[in-house]
Amino acid sequence: MLLMCIIFSSEVAHCQYAVEGVVTSEQKTPIPDVFISLIQNDALVKSVLTDSIGYYKLNNLQQGTYQLNFSHIGYVDSLVTINITKNTIQNFQFQENNKLSEVVITAEKSMIERKTDRLRFNLANSDLTIGTSVWETLNKTPFVSTNEDGNIDMLGNSGVIVYVNNRRKRLSGEVLMNYLKSLPADNLEAIEVITTPSSRFEAEGGAGIINIITKKNKEEGLEGNASLSARQTRLFSEAGSIYLNYRKAKWNIYGTTYLSNRERLTNYEKDIFYPPNNPLDIQTRFIDRENTSKMLFSGANMGVDYEINKNHIVGMIFDYSGSDENQRRDAISFDAYSVSDSLTFTKNNDEATDRTYTLNLNYQGKLSEKGTLLTFDMDFLEFSSDNTGISKTDVVTLDDNDVLYIRDWFRNAAIQDIQNTSFRLDLELPINDNLSFETGVKFSFSKVDNDLNFDNRDAQAMTWIEDLTRSNFFEYDENINAFYAVVNHTLSDRWSYQIGTRFENTIAKGRLEGAQVVDRNYTNFFPTVFLKYAPNNQHNFVVSVSSRITRPSFWDVNPFREYTTDKTFFEGNPFLNPSRYYRQELNYTRSKGKIRLVAQLAASQTYDEIFSLPLNSEEDIIINRKTNYGNKYRYTASITMATKIQPWWRINATSLFGHVQTTGSYADDTISIDSNTLLYSLAANQAFTLSKEKGLSLTVFAKNTFPFTLVNTEIGNRLETEIVLRKNIGNFSLSLSGRDLFRSNKDLYDIRVGDIRINDTNYHDTRSVAFAVRYAFGKSTVKDQRYRDPGNSDIQRRL
Repeated sequence: MLLMCIIFSSEVAHCQYAVEGVVTSEQKTPIPDVFISLIQNDALVKSVLTDSIGYYKLNNLQQGTYQLNFSHIGYVDSLVTINITKNTIQNFQFQENNKLSEVVITAEKSMIERKTDRLRFNLANSDLTIGTSVWETLNKTPFVSTNEDGNIDMLGNSGVIVYVNNRRKRLSGEVLMNYLKSLPADNLEAIEVITTPSSRFEAEGGAGIINIITKKNKEEGLEGNASLSARQTRLFSEAGSIYLNYRKAKWNIYGTTYLSNRERLTNYEKDIFYPPNNPLDIQTRFIDRENTSKMLFSGANMGVDYEINKNHIVGMIFDYSGSDENQRRDAISFDAYSVSDSLTFTKNNDEATDRTYTLNLNYQGKLSEKGTLLTFDMDFLEFSSDNTGISKTDVVTLDDNDVLYIRDWFRNAAIQDIQNTSFRLDLELPINDNLSFETGVKFSFSKVDNDLNFDNRDAQAMTWIEDLTRSNFFEYDENINAFYAVVNHTLSDRWSYQIGTRFENTIAKGRLEGAQVVDRNYTNFFPTVFLKYAPNNQHNFVVSVSSRITRPSFWDVNPFREYTTDKTFFEGNPFLNPSRYYRQELNYTRSKGKIRLVAQLAASQTYDEIFSLPLNSEEDIIINRKTNYGNKYRYTASITMATKIQPWWRINATSLFGHVQTTGSYADDTISIDSNTLLYSLAANQAFTLSKEKGLSLTVFAKNTFPFTLVNTEIGNRLETEIVLRKNIGNFSLSLSGRDLFRSNKDLYDIRVGDIRINDTNYHDTRSVAFAVRYAFGKSTVKDQRYRDPGNSDIQRRL
C-alpha cells in the first residue's frame, strides 16, 4: 500500500496525439487480447493488448508516419500504415481469408500464459524489457521478488533455482545477480515461473524454478557487454563483469568474467533470559556483536560449441569461481547473576577461502525430423574450502574494562575437499503434435573430506596445544542413481495433462575418525501430476501434485564450529537426514483487458525438516545446530495482479496469506515443538516511464512480511524497500538506486528453548545507495550461446 501513494505524474511529459480503435472479426465480433505493436523506422515504439471488447488506445504519440502490426492467435499478422497529425481512430477487422489453415503456437501473445506445469510471462516486443537487464526484469515477474544481495524469492520461499533456456545456471547469490545484470533484457522471449517442478528436474529443493527463455536469433558475429557498479552502505563495495559471445559458421565461443568486492558492517544483539530456578544461577546474558567483513568474489567461464552438422552439436564448458573472506567479530557479553555480574570481551578473527572448478562435456543430437533429441553430459567438479579462526575471551572489570584473566583462547581450522563425477543421458521423443515422452538416467559419485583441527592456547607458555576432544576427521561418500520419465498429452483445446515420475537411489557412508557413523541405502519415488483445463482464452485452471527432497548441504554435515563467544557457537551436524517435501496446488489464471490475474491455493508437507535450532548445554553454552526436528505443514493462498494503470505506469502486486503448523522435538526429545501461525505478506513492484524519448524510467519496490512463527522462533515484521532510477543513452544504461530506505530490513527473532527465551536483533547493513553503468556492444541479434544443465547441478547446490 505504501507504493500506491507514490506517483510521479508531474515528471511525465504528455504528448499531443493518440490513436485508438476496436479490433473485430469479419463477423464484427470484438476480439480481446490482440497484440498491437506501434513501429516507426523499424523500431518498436509502443505495444498494447486489446481489452475484453476489442478496444485499444496508444497515447502520447508524436506527429509522424507509423506502422500498426495486429497479431492474434489463428490469424496472419497484419500491418497497417498510418500518418498521425491529430488524434486518430484506426479500427481493424481480421478477414477470414487471413486465417491460418493450421494454427501452430510456439508462444501465445497474452502477457501471462498458463501452461500445464508453469506460468509463462511473455516479454517479446514488450516495453518492459527496453533498456533493462534480465535481473531487473525478474522483479516484474509474477510471484517473484529479488534484492541486491542476490536473493530470489518465489511466493515467500527462498532458494529458487535459475535456469536459462531449460539449462540450470550453477551461480547463486551476488554472483548470479551480477551475471543476470550483464544480460540485456531485449533478447528475452519469456520468463517461466515453475512453483511445482516436474519429474524431469532434479528432485533436490522445494522453493521452485525460474526458467529464462531467450529469443532464437540467427545472426553471426560478436556481442557482449561490460558493467561496473558501486554500492555504499556504511562501507564501500564494487563489482564488474564482462560478457562475450562470438558465433561464426559452425563455431560458438563465449565467456564471462566477474570480480566483486563486498564490505559490510553488521550488528547483532542477543539477549538470553534464563528461568528463575536455573541451577547455574545465571539470570540473563546480553551479547552485543559487531562484524566487519570483506569478501572478494572472482570467477570466469569459457565455453566452446561446434556444430558437426545441423543435427549434431558437441561442446565444452569450463567454469571457475572463488571467494576470499576476512572477518573480524567482536562481542561483548554481560552475564547477570543473583549475587554478582560478569563482563567478557571476545575477539574472533576468521579467514575463509573457497575454490570451485567444473568441467562439462556435452553432446546433443537431433535424431529425427519429428524432433527426437538425445543429450549426453559428463561432468567433473572439484571444490576446496579452507576456514580458519582464532577466538580469545577476556574477563574484564565492570567499571573500567581492565582485563582480569583470559577465560578461553583457541584456534580452529576446517578444511573441506569435495570431488564429484556425474553422467547423464536424456531423451526427448515427440510421438505426434499432441503427445510427447521424455526419459533419462543419471549417475553421480561424490567424495567429501572434512578435517577439523582445534587447538587451545597455553597463556603461560604461549604455545598451542591440540585439543583432541574437539578435533576430528569426517569422511562422507555418496552415490545417487536416478531415472525419470514424463508424458505430455494434449487431449483437446480445453484439456491437457502431464504425468511423470522420478526414482532416486542414494547410497551414503560416513566415517568419523575411521569409525563408520553413517550407512544409508534408500530409494525414493517422486511422482508429479498436472491437469490443465482451459474453457477459453481468458480462463485457465491447473491442478498439480509433486514431491521433492532436500538433502543437507555438505557444509551442514561438517562438524565445524563458528564461535560468537566461548559460550555461544554454531556447529555442523554429520548425522542430518534428508527431508521429504510434498506439494499440491490449484492455480487459476484470468486475462481481461489490461489486467492479468493469477490466483493459487497450495498445501505442502515437509517431513524431517532441517532447521537450525539452539539448545542449552550443561555448561551453560548456547549451541546452534541444524537438526531434523520434525514436520511442517503449510497452507497458502496467493493472488498476483499485473496491469498497466496508465501508459506510463505498470504495477505487479502479490498478496500471500497462509497458515503454518510445525510439530516435533529435538535435543534427545527434551525440547518439544508445537506451533501454529498465520502468514501474511504484501509486495508491489511499480514501473514508471518518466520519458520514453529520453530513456528515463523509475522502479519502486516494497515488500512487507508481517510477524509469524517458524518452528520455535517468532519472527518480527520486515519491510524491504528499493527505488531505482534508470537512464538509457545509446548503448549505455545507467542506474541510481537506494534500498532499505527506512532501515526496516532487520532480523527480529524471539526464540524459545525450553524454559529459556532468546531475543535476537540483527541488522545486515542493507541501507545503501548504488550506481551502475552497463555498456552493450556488437550485434544484439547474434544467436545466443547454447545453455545446458550440467549433470552435477544438484551437487553444486549443496556446496
